[in-house]
Amino acid sequence: MGKNLSYEQGEITPELPGGGVSAGGLDAAEVWNALKRIRNSRVMSSCDRLVQLLTFVVGSTLRGEAAHLKETTIGVAVFGRNPDYDPKVDTIVRSQAWRLRSKLRKYYASEGMHDPIIIDLPTGHYVPVFHSRDEVEAG
Repeated sequence: MGKNLSYEQGEITPELPGGGVSAGGLDAAEVWNALKRIRNSRVMSSCDRLVQLLTFVVGSTLRGEAAHLKETTIGVAVFGRNPDYDPKVDTIVRSQAWRLRSKLRKYYASEGMHDPIIIDLPTGHYVPVFHSRDEVEAG
């Protein structure tokens, strides 16, 4: 997981087959640009772990690895937990995903209110969903 995505150094270097197409038919490059805007926002400025979490789940999804986005996988890859850690005892992934959802809502209500692409992390899931703003406003 994450082998093609360097989020530790703050770099986004996706390696997507054929440029990649995200869920919802959006171009992967558009999604990466949306992610860059979120990463560089004031809302996320002091939230390094949340940025790492978002970068990891977006990158995994765009590479077609969404099936591997489980709580334990994220705990190991993003939060440095041992592969045998118990997510029922250590709730780091759930609590940080909750914080990330809150920050995303705040971002899209403020400086991201005109972003053409919306990255959502539905409650209870770790696979992000990508929408065009036009689609959201029309629906």
